Amino acid sequence: MRKNGVGETLATAIQGLVDPVAAEPLEPSAPPAGDAQIVVVRPQVVETVGHVLGNMFQRMYHLIEVAGAGDAANATALETGTRKLEDFLQLVIDYFSPVALVLQHLPAAEVAQGLARQVSDSIGCSVRVDAKLPAESRLLADPARLARSFWLLASQLRSDAPGQQVRVLGECSGRAIRLTVMLPASVVAAESSESEVRWAVAEKLLEMHGGTLRQRAMPTGGVLWEIALPLQP
Repeated sequence: MRKNGVGETLATAIQGLVDPVAAEPLEPSAPPAGDAQIVVVRPQVVETVGHVLGNMFQRMYHLIEVAGAGDAANATALETGTRKLEDFLQLVIDYFSPVALVLQHLPAAEVAQGLARQVSDSIGCSVRVDAKLPAESRLLADPARLARSFWLLASQLRSDAPGQQVRVLGECSGRAIRLTVMLPASVVAAESSESEVRWAVAEKLLEMHGGTLRQRAMPTGGVLWEIALPLQP
């Protein structure tokens, strides 16, 4: 996870919630010119992938040995472990594979609502959206890839803490849309190797749109997710 600066143009509602000393601008960048199939691979993510796969296979080999005795509980655990491995390998494929974007014109307000919907579905309660986005503001983006990145982020949240107030703030600043998800500590799951890779895949998909993704810790124990995406010229 990343804990970086928050831009000065974020909504007033979150000012003062983060440490101003570490504040730095959150700016989207233009998509890279040239070959759109280039994939940036971070060494620390490769190391994490190897660690997680090693642990998973070690666990599976152990379960295979004990499941041979006909223990139904062990057989179920083996099935669950295999499913987790399959899901994680799909994440690895998503991270390393080149992605071809199918771009469409998307209203900025719909993007904000889509992010809120993914978070709401994950935590099992409604999410308040405070978005100051003009109706004419639009993004040139791949809706499926954006939805995938939002789902990967939301899937890391806890679903056993209903009734918590979660907010999504949205605004246009210059030629960018800025989305901030305010998450109380009760819905933030403990970090794990799997969650790090989920974050890396979500970040990759957003960066392919010329965007950025960051996380900031709040003094209350909650976090802010900060997403910036360039608006259509």
